[in-house]
Amino acid sequence: MRMGPWERRPWRYRVWCWVGCGLWFSMIAAAAESTDGVADAGLSDVYSQDVARFERLLASGVADERIEGVQGLSHLKHWPAEAALIERLSDPAATVRCEVVSALCRLGTSRSVPHLIPLLDDRLWHTRRQVQLALRRMTAQEFPDERAPWQAWWDAGTPESHLQALLAAWATEDAAAGSERPGRKVALRALVHLADATAEEPLLRLLDTAPQPPLDEDERRWALEALERVGTERAVPILARQRRDAAAWALGRIGGPQAEAALFEFPRTLAVLMNLDRLHSTRCGPLVPQLVQHMGLVTYRSQPDDLHEPPTPIQRVAANLILRSGAAPELIEAILAELEATAAPAGAAKRVPEPPESLRALMQQFREELQPGFVRNDGVTTSQPLTALYHVANDRALIPRLVPLLHHPAFVPRIYVAMTLAKLEAVEALPVMRELVRTGYAFSDAATQVSGKHFDRSQSIRWRGFVCMAIGRLGGEDARQALETFASGGDDEFRDIRYGAVVGLSFIASPQSLPVLNRVAEQDPVWMVRDAARRAIADIELRTQGGG
Repeated sequence: MRMGPWERRPWRYRVWCWVGCGLWFSMIAAAAESTDGVADAGLSDVYSQDVARFERLLASGVADERIEGVQGLSHLKHWPAEAALIERLSDPAATVRCEVVSALCRLGTSRSVPHLIPLLDDRLWHTRRQVQLALRRMTAQEFPDERAPWQAWWDAGTPESHLQALLAAWATEDAAAGSERPGRKVALRALVHLADATAEEPLLRLLDTAPQPPLDEDERRWALEALERVGTERAVPILARQRRDAAAWALGRIGGPQAEAALFEFPRTLAVLMNLDRLHSTRCGPLVPQLVQHMGLVTYRSQPDDLHEPPTPIQRVAANLILRSGAAPELIEAILAELEATAAPAGAAKRVPEPPESLRALMQQFREELQPGFVRNDGVTTSQPLTALYHVANDRALIPRLVPLLHHPAFVPRIYVAMTLAKLEAVEALPVMRELVRTGYAFSDAATQVSGKHFDRSQSIRWRGFVCMAIGRLGGEDARQALETFASGGDDEFRDIRYGAVVGLSFIASPQSLPVLNRVAEQDPVWMVRDAARRAIADIELRTQGGG
């Protein structure tokens, strides 16, 4: 499966790589319907997709990609990756080593401590400082920032004896700094790292009673994070009463029918939905309208769908849960019925089949924004079913119904129909998509400025630039040549088309596009377009360097 170049830029994952980025194709391609009408429960979950991706990057020959792999596994708090990260403490790149220390500060255990202590002698101050912070957090100890006292303390006991000291420390709430019996707060934070199976019972007692003083939110979170590592099915009833994201992660790791049932009682946060996906839940059919609302939209200020970026975690998780529930075909049919009815020529009867009761309110609200022209609601948009269509449609038999909808009188549907066709590899739609880009806008710059239909950046609103991005997602030699023509149009081409074409070329990631992209990076009159071209060039070169 081709890895898009935008997915390969390490810094983009600092914002949300804790849930990973993954390939936008992967969550759809594995979906298959079983004979009982419920989607295949073997559909790969987002967590597993991202773990696999970051593990691959960790073994890359490119230092920036190894850093991305370290960051991803760290933010996912994927505890089984500890051994692989410890090996990277001897990475030839100092930047990678420092990133590994930061990662072990999040997910290291007693296995990491003896490997971190020698790095207190590292020649780089930043690495030494990260090691100091990691050791203090992981062990609840305070020693001078030198190797000898830390090594002496660690060698004087065993991992088991150090754990027992932490468990005993709960009785001492306000111990002085440097004491061997730190307070409960510091001890609980260290237990996240040093707890083993023997700590499960004390942790459960702590959560199931009313300790004095009561647990604050940090202490409760640390107890739950420790149980994420060492909890068993015995912990599920107590975790079920916590109704917090940290408990959701613990339930997702423990698994089983009771853990799944508990998650359905939690608030529907991203962490909860992520772990329902992690448990391959097939019971989310009733949640489809709510899952669709999480999808965002290109024209929605409050939850923009940035089609120049990989899909967000909530989009990927929501799509997986819809697919596994078996409700995707019904949802797709309802969306297409609305689009086909509202695309009927003026004067023609526009009869929409009655949607299923579970989708009726969603579809009725959706219909309100399927009006001719450019419709954007800055309050609460109702067009998220378009985004859902793009994320859950996986049947090429839909292509003949989708191609005519590229000319839907409402412009926003054109964007998502084009993106859906690209995902379905509908090369037969390329001529129509190419012609759409050549079609003039139905409004002028002056009109849009007066009407307030602009965001701060024009490529964020005009639909033809998004069609260029869809052409890039479609890929192929003809798509590349079309986008190079659009990208190099200069002042004679709308800037959103030039921007979308450059982004589309970054998806195709062909070295053959470098001459055009270099010209755009040097000569385009709009900074945003020049910057997008420079990023595309860097991505293509990085991919070439990594052999991807």
